[in-house]
Amino acid sequence: MMELPELLILRLFPAFVMSETASSAPFMPPRRRETFLARYPRKLKLAVTAGILLLLTLPPVGIHLWIHHRPSQKNQDKIVAETDEPKQTIPEPLPEQSMSIDLHATPVNDQNDPSIKLVAAPDSRVTEETPTGSLPKRSETGLAPWQVYARPFDPIDRRPRIAIVVADLGYGKVLTDRAIDTLPPTVTLALRAQSPVVGAWVARARQVGHEILLQIPMEPFDYPNSDPGPDTLLTSLPNEDNLLRLKNMMTRATGYVGITTLSGARMATNARKYDPILQQMRERGLLILDARAAPHSIVADLATAAHVPVARTAQRLGSDLRPDEIDEALVYLERTAARAGSAVGVVEATPLVLAHLQEWSKTLPQRGFALAPVSAVVQ
Repeated sequence: MMELPELLILRLFPAFVMSETASSAPFMPPRRRETFLARYPRKLKLAVTAGILLLLTLPPVGIHLWIHHRPSQKNQDKIVAETDEPKQTIPEPLPEQSMSIDLHATPVNDQNDPSIKLVAAPDSRVTEETPTGSLPKRSETGLAPWQVYARPFDPIDRRPRIAIVVADLGYGKVLTDRAIDTLPPTVTLALRAQSPVVGAWVARARQVGHEILLQIPMEPFDYPNSDPGPDTLLTSLPNEDNLLRLKNMMTRATGYVGITTLSGARMATNARKYDPILQQMRERGLLILDARAAPHSIVADLATAAHVPVARTAQRLGSDLRPDEIDEALVYLERTAARAGSAVGVVEATPLVLAHLQEWSKTLPQRGFALAPVSAVVQ
């Protein structure tokens, strides 16, 4: 009579067993036939049987463990944020919903009004003279430079506000000239502090009416493979050294309302290193734009806690988008503004993007939106 291991193997591998018996054993009556397994010791057969049973049970157990112990989406996002720069420039679409726009709202602010002039810079009330140059500061009465140098915008305007910030300007003359001259003056420009002529660019852009942010280089996750250049604020440096670099860059121009960065993914997730920067912004009366250098940037939350005026980016448009992707991103901005009352889009300047912005901005008033400077959407 067959033992249990033999019966199990015969059930699992009948073809193999029959081929073995057919080739190596003569015909015998079925109830007395010996299989090829009879030649092996009982203990060996039991061990093989146990191994087969173990293999058969492993896949379900493995699947169960994977389902219950795999990283959550939140943790996966955190891992991505800690290892790389953001790859997604267009966020997930909002659910379809009608926009709450009053098409009959009075367009109080004219996005192309040439009569609006910005306060001349530097303004002595909000300027501190240092051995290395002029720095912004709060006035003795508490007046903040971000308010003094802001482009005037009447807050009674009831239309949803969209702020566009064109970044990475100040090195390429053609693109910087084009952004200054062809876009509505209500568009905010971010000029790179490392540019050797950033002060001249800031002065020229403000003459046209553009509000200005100073773009500060900060450490990305893959530094030094991606190097924003000299004077980059680094997590490896003492806070005092980072603040010295920050102040040196802030003396290179006057008349800006605040700072931002496109490169600082690692800095944007390090509260210990970013807090001193925000304290400088609070003491000097500047705003900050969280351009979402990292997918899980903590800059906006830190700024709110430090009582620093902050604008949160809803959309960041990279420099490699196709025309249809640019259009989709701008529609997303409109829908976000209609839902929340305001939205900020950060754009990396390319000829294609600037051309789309120029045409798109012309249609905003008739669709019930107000193009606003970034200072008009801070929290």
